[in-house]
Amino acid sequence: MVHPIWEWRDGGLVGHLFTRPTPLKKAHLAQTPFVSCSYWDPAHEVAVAECGAVYADDEETRRHLWRLASETPEPLGFDPKIMGGQDPLSPDITVLKLTPWRLSSGGMAWRAG
Repeated sequence: MVHPIWEWRDGGLVGHLFTRPTPLKKAHLAQTPFVSCSYWDPAHEVAVAECGAVYADDEETRRHLWRLASETPEPLGFDPKIMGGQDPLSPDITVLKLTPWRLSSGGMAWRAG
């Protein structure tokens, strides 16, 4: 399970998430740089974000995401240490930047472009 944090930045919606940089994940994203994030609640409401995904592993992005995750109240925020790193610069985690090209919820959809 991943836990992206979404923000409006530079005139558009952008998500960032911490993940473990496994060889399989690196190979998959090198070949197919897309992810799909889905959200579900007990009332069976579903939202899906289809996104382009790139590594955004610079120090500023890592620190920003760590701070956002730590300071945002649950359920949106969380303790980022659960991802396996003890601090934002840990080599055990990396950051993916998500740029949605399609969002859907409740039968409605939006496409970029």
